[in-house]
Amino acid sequence: MTARAPVVCSSTGSPVPAPGTSGSVERPRLADGVELLGEYKDSGYSQPVSLVRRGDGQVIQMSGLLYLVASRIDGSRTPVTIADAVSGDLGRSLSPDQVRYLITGKLMPLGVVASDRGPAALPRANPLLTLRARATFLPERAANAAGLVLRPVFRWPVVVAVCAGVAGLDYWLFAVHGLGAGLRQLLLDPADLLIVVSLTVISAAFHECGHATACRYGGAKPGRIGVGIYLVWPSFFTNVTDSYRLSRGGRLRTDLGGLYFNLIFILILAGLYTATSSQILLVVIAVTHLEMLEQLLPFVRFDGYFILSDLAGVPDLFARVVPILKGALPGSRTDPRRGGLRSGARNLVIGWVACVIPLLTLTIGYLLIRLPAINRALWHSVSRGAQLTITAVGGHHYAAGAVDALGAGLAALSVAGSLYVVCGLAQRAAGAGLRCSAGHAGRRVVLAFAAAVCVSLLAAFWMVDGQFRGW
Repeated sequence: MTARAPVVCSSTGSPVPAPGTSGSVERPRLADGVELLGEYKDSGYSQPVSLVRRGDGQVIQMSGLLYLVASRIDGSRTPVTIADAVSGDLGRSLSPDQVRYLITGKLMPLGVVASDRGPAALPRANPLLTLRARATFLPERAANAAGLVLRPVFRWPVVVAVCAGVAGLDYWLFAVHGLGAGLRQLLLDPADLLIVVSLTVISAAFHECGHATACRYGGAKPGRIGVGIYLVWPSFFTNVTDSYRLSRGGRLRTDLGGLYFNLIFILILAGLYTATSSQILLVVIAVTHLEMLEQLLPFVRFDGYFILSDLAGVPDLFARVVPILKGALPGSRTDPRRGGLRSGARNLVIGWVACVIPLLTLTIGYLLIRLPAINRALWHSVSRGAQLTITAVGGHHYAAGAVDALGAGLAALSVAGSLYVVCGLAQRAAGAGLRCSAGHAGRRVVLAFAAAVCVSLLAAFWMVDGQFRGW
């Protein structure tokens, strides 16, 4: 799956301040590690927006005016010379005092311009349903090297040949040959499941090389390829934040690059099948197709989500969920993350929100009301898998023991993942309640009482439903 740094939307829609606003800054310089990514091309915004990446990886979305000021800061220019340069770019006058205000009131608080006041709490996006516990699988230099070597596979004749080859293979596999023999072999010898799992992991890693290669093919530099925990399961990812500087076509190529490499991997498996006649390889091909369909889901941060985001021309769709919901309430203020979109992009984002909110609500609601029962069943699976593993190893059936241990490990991971998701939701809800009731003691008491009532009702339901029995 692709992984781009979340975007912080700066409040840059206000007009330029009137002359006379001043700040104490002379010869400003950009903060360490800041990189100007340029205009977000083919965006869904009615006015152009530009992106800047801080040294900590956080991406800042800002107006064209603010970006022009940032692009003229080099540590040697004064506000006077910056104002002259930006005025020439804009075609209208910008005063030194206005430049000072933009630097001290906008760019410094965002962490784009270095400040002599010492480190401060910089704004950071806290994206919903993001990867956690990340670790490096392939460093940035190796990912770029792989992308450079594999770039030729994105030439159009190769792309057409790969797609045509997979189409012919799929017709033969699903319409002529079938998967019956491979499934029977898998049932007769469960140890073959280790082969399926191993090749599936290799396919997932190769998928990430596709994202890195597509990013490099478009002219951007991919970051590291890593592994993290997404929702419940371990997942590979590729940092393609630099693809923000590409056109919509380049970003979409980056999003689809992983699926394209899955097609290449399928053809490689087909070649191995031709050489070995192993039916298990055909099962892996079918599993790879299922993985590709899963990656196209647009409701979680899989490839389909980033494809939809790039089609809409909006960097982070999940950041628009709360503003759109607030905007539907009467008397609410317009959030800058909701406004400023073109009609087509706005309708697409609103339609996506209208689909994702019920889906996430039903999924999370079912998880909450059935949490003890689900974890009880998973814990029994862990215990049974552990016992079967011990028995198999004691009988010197090491392959079967490895399969049982794998099943037990996946079940244990699901228990930990479900608890992690619930704790994360509770933390977000508590944070939202504290922000909503800040400075209002009465409102905070009401929210605390409502939260206590909800938790009590949920615990009572669990007890009445018998979900604490049978552990």
